[in-house]
Amino acid sequence: MKQFLGIQLIISFFCLALYAQSPAADSLVETSMDLKTLEMKQPEVGYVTVRSTPSNCWVRIDSALVGKTPLEKYELAPGTHFIQVLPKQTGTWNYQQETYTVRIVADKDTVIKANFETPVLVNSLPFGATLSQDTTKLGLTPLYVPFESFKDKQFTLSKAGYKPFIFTLMNRQAILAELEKDENYVEQEAKPQLLGLIPRRHMKSKFSLLALTIATQWTAFYFKNLADQNYEDYQQTADPLKQADFWDATERYDRISDITLGVSYTSLVGLIYMVMKY
Repeated sequence: MKQFLGIQLIISFFCLALYAQSPAADSLVETSMDLKTLEMKQPEVGYVTVRSTPSNCWVRIDSALVGKTPLEKYELAPGTHFIQVLPKQTGTWNYQQETYTVRIVADKDTVIKANFETPVLVNSLPFGATLSQDTTKLGLTPLYVPFESFKDKQFTLSKAGYKPFIFTLMNRQAILAELEKDENYVEQEAKPQLLGLIPRRHMKSKFSLLALTIATQWTAFYFKNLADQNYEDYQQTADPLKQADFWDATERYDRISDITLGVSYTSLVGLIYMVMKY
């Protein structure tokens, strides 16, 4: 019996030795190593948690909607991400939104808390009144203002031809102000314009510049013609004395023409400036 057991043990060790040298054993070892390598190469992830007041707000991460708040431990690749939290769709859903640029770290949870203020509608009859808080103009009616930021603050609605309407923001109810006409209001009439183009301000200066521009233009034209005539006479005469006289006259009239033309351009620039500014 002992001999039989000894023979069985020898055979078993022999088989194990053969198996250890076989390709199947090598394949088993390689498979085990590959599994360990895969475990080591698993991508790292981080997390982001998004909460909001009120809840049930949409969350957009890198231009993709991923869910509504509260969003707990949403997996993201490590790195920088752009996160938007959109308020609930209550008719003023695009009134505001919270945006964040966050850096996600592997195995860590980044928590974001977004708080949305309740918008209050402010309108007036007639609409288009200017809403001011203290000395700050907030816009024209109708418009929305955040309640939490302006609670218990005093506002003024103003519009030309109407009396100012003053109120205090006490609750979240919409405000509709009926503006009262101002009987003492006198509308400033627009000043008439010359030929519908030139305003009637500084008219003497404008007419003086216009007259100077026209006069110097014609003067420059006149002396330029004289210079051209003298130059033609200079080319046609054979008398040296007359040639000298014609040449001197040509240069003199050319200089006068250039000077008057420069004055004309200067007065024209002045006229354009006066018309545009006044």
